Amino acid sequence: MRLDEAARAWLGVPWRHLGRSREGLDCIGLVLVAARACGIEADDPAPYAREPSSQRLREEIAAALDPVPIAEARPGDVLVFNLGLYAGHIGIRAHHPGYRVPSVIHAYAPRRRVVEEPLASLDAGTLTGAYRVRIA
Repeated sequence: MRLDEAARAWLGVPWRHLGRSREGLDCIGLVLVAARACGIEADDPAPYAREPSSQRLREEIAAALDPVPIAEARPGDVLVFNLGLYAGHIGIRAHHPGYRVPSVIHAYAPRRRVVEEPLASLDAGTLTGAYRVRIA
């Protein structure tokens, strides 16, 4: 199973900062629960502030996953988005089954829940990285 397939089971779950359960997830929590459903053990970087103030998120992802060019991201890859100057949001690249377009599954604070939406609907300037799970 890929991360995007596992993440779809969490669609509609409320957004909650530092959430790690069906009662609420944040973006990092969604990636962690999807990874665990795929049999991938991942370190939880919590606690962290709601607003990024450093490159810690990008550094932690880069230490655990392999970078890929954004244009080569495929379903199941982890996407990194900047919030202002710093990486502050992540999602899972997917392919929307209904719209049949590249999409992202993410626990997104402005939507207040886990959603899947076309990647093109997000501000393309904020997408700043793509990473793939390392194959052991």
